[in-house]
Amino acid sequence: MRIRHGARAFAIGSLVLPSLFHVLPARGAFVPAPEDSSAAAPAQPYGQPYVVPVNPLGVVPAPAPREPEDGKTLYQTLLGDLSIGAPQDTLGGGEYKDASRLFEAGLFDSAAAQFQRFAIHYPRNLLVNDAIERVLLIRENREPGDEALKLYAHTIALRTAGLADSAAAAASAGLARFPNARVRYHWQYLLAEIARERRDHPAAIRFALLVADSTSKSRLAPYALKLAGDETVAMGGDPAVALRLYQALLERYPASPLAPPVRAQVMEIRKKLQL
Repeated sequence: MRIRHGARAFAIGSLVLPSLFHVLPARGAFVPAPEDSSAAAPAQPYGQPYVVPVNPLGVVPAPAPREPEDGKTLYQTLLGDLSIGAPQDTLGGGEYKDASRLFEAGLFDSAAAQFQRFAIHYPRNLLVNDAIERVLLIRENREPGDEALKLYAHTIALRTAGLADSAAAAASAGLARFPNARVRYHWQYLLAEIARERRDHPAAIRFALLVADSTSKSRLAPYALKLAGDETVAMGGDPAVALRLYQALLERYPASPLAPPVRAQVMEIRKKLQL
């Protein structure tokens, strides 16, 4: 399932990208200007205002390699560069769509390989986090026969096609048929998202709390806690309830990329409760 980019950031990338970074081009390679006397700046006429010469070849030295910050590995520093300075481009979108079609068809080995190739070849594409998410989804939810995962892939295909009602029905059917499948938390989170879109706040909270349960050990748990807190606020519920959900997220997942915005929400709620 796709989780909003702003929320997910690079939390999942830290699990897969270490094996991908070795193919990235070096960041700090210096590009020397040619030693050609013809490229030298022309002499300025005597008595005329000085004019800064323009580099005729447009050669600009690349920045020096960035050293790891204190307490961080080089890999963490690279992640920071990608998350802050990566341009929003869509190059390679066709390959992502090909991988998605393989996934929705239930060809999970081929889909995982294609998603990985996409992430390696187009590390700056906006869909790279979704590709990594799909790789992890496939790796973590394979079971004999893959029946549950195939049904989940069908659910995602319906969701992608904009058929939210059909997707919700497929997710409910999957939970009824495979109540103990590893992929059940993804179905529940999808149902929470669909309920949120319908402004069915109680249903969204109910499904989100199933995912957020501490026994689930799902990677979606911090997102589910935030969704439940946000829906509690949206329905005009007790601010203290939303505060407990946000605080649970901060206590259980302090390193989550969701933590900074949630801390701001906690501060805002506390101020309101003190008025």
